Amino acid sequence: MSEVVVGEAAPSDAAAIGAFMVAAWRAAGPGAPGYSGATDDVMAEITTEAAIAARIAPPERRMFVARSDGRVVGFAAIRHMTETDVELAGIIVAPDVTGRGIGSRLLAAVLPAARAAGYRRMLVRTETDNETAVAFYERHGFTRTRQTEQSVEGTEIAVWELAKFV
Repeated sequence: MSEVVVGEAAPSDAAAIGAFMVAAWRAAGPGAPGYSGATDDVMAEITTEAAIAARIAPPERRMFVARSDGRVVGFAAIRHMTETDVELAGIIVAPDVTGRGIGSRLLAAVLPAARAAGYRRMLVRTETDNETAVAFYERHGFTRTRQTEQSVEGTEIAVWELAKFV
């Protein structure tokens, strides 16, 4: 893998991001941590160009993309919650490049963007059994604030909510 470049996503990136999301989901396997509730139908719905373009539209939502050799290898998305809080709606890294610091580089891009937009706190939710994600966020200064249930396609999933001051 050559150099990884991280930058803010543009509407013209929507098709590549959607294709990446489907490929990463298929490689991880249905039911893998981070993909609770994802089905073929759900993935088909959330990976359309229109759905991806809606996740890119600032200022309410922004997405940052990691590329290597012209291919999308990861992304991070943030979403406005309140005047002071922003949600890290997720970081996804291609399974074949995990462990190479791409998630950390994506987080390093979203934190200053959130800070510049005036947010003071970033929240993220992940399944309680997704030990890899919880460890990643805690390594980067997030702390567990509460455990709760989140409905995903009608299924209740136990999640940790973690927070970090930006």
